[in-house]
Amino acid sequence: MAAFQTRCLVKGTMQAAGICHWMVGRRKVLFLVTALVLLGLMFSAQFSYSRHVHQVLCTVKQANKLYFGGEDLQEAFEGVHDASHMNSALTEASNRDIPRSGDSGNASSIQDIQVSQSRPPSKKDLNRFYSHSKRVHKLERKGLKRRLPQALVIGIRKCGTRALLEMLRMHPGIAAANAEQHFFDENYEHGYEWYRKRMPFSTPDQITIEKTPSYFITEEAPARVKKMDRDVKLVIIVRDPTVRTVSDYSQIRQTMASHGKVAKPFEEMVLGADGEIDVTYKAVQISLYQKHLEVWLGHFPMAQVHIVDGDKLISDPFPEMKAVETFLGLQDYIKSDNFVYNSTKGFYCIESEIVTKCLSENKGRPHPDVDDSVMKKLRDFFTPFNNLFYERIGRTFTWNEDGAKSEG
Repeated sequence: MAAFQTRCLVKGTMQAAGICHWMVGRRKVLFLVTALVLLGLMFSAQFSYSRHVHQVLCTVKQANKLYFGGEDLQEAFEGVHDASHMNSALTEASNRDIPRSGDSGNASSIQDIQVSQSRPPSKKDLNRFYSHSKRVHKLERKGLKRRLPQALVIGIRKCGTRALLEMLRMHPGIAAANAEQHFFDENYEHGYEWYRKRMPFSTPDQITIEKTPSYFITEEAPARVKKMDRDVKLVIIVRDPTVRTVSDYSQIRQTMASHGKVAKPFEEMVLGADGEIDVTYKAVQISLYQKHLEVWLGHFPMAQVHIVDGDKLISDPFPEMKAVETFLGLQDYIKSDNFVYNSTKGFYCIESEIVTKCLSENKGRPHPDVDDSVMKKLRDFFTPFNNLFYERIGRTFTWNEDGAKSEG
């Protein structure tokens, strides 16, 4: 028995030695085979990964053009701390509503790259995603992060909301969103996180502010805003409602003309078949300030609402901006020499250490010549509503008088 075990041991040892001898003699071949297997596995993994990335990018809103390295895919990569988490971030991105390039407020500063439906994104594209994520976290470590707004400019359309926001930008305590987000009227179903990630980076000492004029006339907006922050501060800029109505019509007429269409005369739009003011005309509806203000005051106290005189903001902006500065609780920063009058445009330009800016050329467009009798009828129509508005806010304007400006 012992002899049999010894023979088996010797035989096994010789077989093992033979195998080792065979492997040593063919080590180059084995090394090559091993390398090919490993390369095959790596290629398979990379192909699967690239195909997944390509599927994500090409199915989000069926977009063929995205901006890489900017904010458009911020949602997908803001939570990525290292490369190992990128797959999960991409998977999450496939279930999100990532905007197309035209939705971004910073589109002009972002490189436009065409994404082919047949070609996965390059390694450079993926690295750009990851680099952007690292920049985000670097900013957050410095105390900069995106926050939900603590203040909103909720209206009113054609009263100077753009000018107001540009003037607010000069203050170092303000972080203003670049574009109207329409969260509380059109995009509310996307949720607060969607909204937050479209806000600018800010420090804990800054106030984040967003402007969307249509909030003022959206019935659901006040309750939605209160649900986000019951202490939010609301800024409303107003002007003579008669002039605002004509200005509203002027912008729509210009937009139609740019598309080769001709708008009906203002008189036909603002007057009904009976010759009286057509209260269903949207431009007239928006100008009923008291009606919309009451909806907001059903959710917020007047102490959280500040009214800006849009006419004075154009003719003498410094006092109006100082009042806004005080209302928002900002430090004393805005000075009278921050406003320089531009005689060509008829508006003040902004000059400060932070920003130097004039309004764009499409501001201050001339109004059409409107029949005097129609203007008087419109002004008489708004007078009782204006008086109610004055009483509610504890402030009066000269809207019930003739001779208002005819540009804007």
